[in-house]
Amino acid sequence: MTAEEAPVLELPDETIDGESPPDDVLTPADLDQIVLYTVDWSVQSILERIGESFDINPTFQRRDAWTASKKSAFIESLILGLPIPQIVLAEDKRRGRFIVLDGKQRLVTLKQFASPSLHFPEFRLRGMRFANDLEGLTFGDMQASLLGGEYADNFLTQPIRTVVVRNWGHPAVLYEVFIRLNQNSLPLSPQELRQALFPNEFTRWINSRSAKSAQLHRARRIKAEDFRMRDAEMLLRYVAWVTRFKDYRGNLRLFLDETCELGGRKWAERGFEYFEELAARCERGIDRTFEVFRDDAFLRFDGGKYNRRFNIAVFDLMAVVLGDESLADEKIRDVRVKIRTEFERLCTEDETFRTSITATTKSVTAVSERFETWASAVEEIADIDLRIKPAMELLTRVRVPATPASNLLPLEE
Repeated sequence: MTAEEAPVLELPDETIDGESPPDDVLTPADLDQIVLYTVDWSVQSILERIGESFDINPTFQRRDAWTASKKSAFIESLILGLPIPQIVLAEDKRRGRFIVLDGKQRLVTLKQFASPSLHFPEFRLRGMRFANDLEGLTFGDMQASLLGGEYADNFLTQPIRTVVVRNWGHPAVLYEVFIRLNQNSLPLSPQELRQALFPNEFTRWINSRSAKSAQLHRARRIKAEDFRMRDAEMLLRYVAWVTRFKDYRGNLRLFLDETCELGGRKWAERGFEYFEELAARCERGIDRTFEVFRDDAFLRFDGGKYNRRFNIAVFDLMAVVLGDESLADEKIRDVRVKIRTEFERLCTEDETFRTSITATTKSVTAVSERFETWASAVEEIADIDLRIKPAMELLTRVRVPATPASNLLPLEE
């Protein structure tokens, strides 16, 4: 069985139902200023707003979550006037736009069907249960036919109930709303919301670069880009750790948010090549991890065997440490058995390390210890000095580094 075929369960990352509750401690006062209002926009009115005041990043469309049949069922409901779920938006007055909290796939489907473009590819209706005359038609086909024209007109005038959140104040409030909206449905990655909160060149690069990374997909045991954007979050985490390790203060969500905002501000200054080099290092770390661990890459060793559940903490460790530019591929091949054996020993005999790869990311101590312990172990086995190590030592307050953590400048400088 290959690594891609090995059964690996999902462990939510920076999650809705994962390792810990949200990092931010919100109080009732944080919610006091929120104002909710509802508006019924017609399908035609919503179509005019998508991509304008309704901010939907076109690159998101490549991570299409719905099949043609599911899209068709949604369109059929609107054509027939059947109830559909409401759309939830957050009003962002600073940018004169709306952030989509719930209903992005429905908006994407509307755009693809009734106003297709390069970024919103057209689809034909499939599996019609009631509007059988429309089977196989595009919206253009509907408008051109006598019977379909009536359906098309009815579709465009259908109202869609929309709830708008105003005066939310801080992104943490939107994350809370986002989490509650999705608690009883398919868990969605906060990375999707992050794309809306920080629409800049860096976040668009994170999205597009991760979508085409065979290594990230291999690590996740998926065959293509992930519509839940877990691959995007994996790359973002890597960039955050290797460029801003010393800035981590126990709030992972905020740490990643800050990296998105900072990456956007520094994009022109650092340049495309800077970020591409970071992605290449991440992919090198993934390749090396598979070289060492084979089918057990990015899994936790527990009770004498590897837990078949993808572990994001182990991913962070391996990608950052084994992707370090101080390591050569030849060295990895030479010492791969020792590296694997040491990881298994730490998971078995070192209680602090074992706990650190299952502990909440709120614990700065646990996060720093997992990186520091593993980096030190690899340094000793490979008989080298890792470039990333000084930043880890700064976080653990062992000593202040005299040299930079990487030959790439930290993102914040």
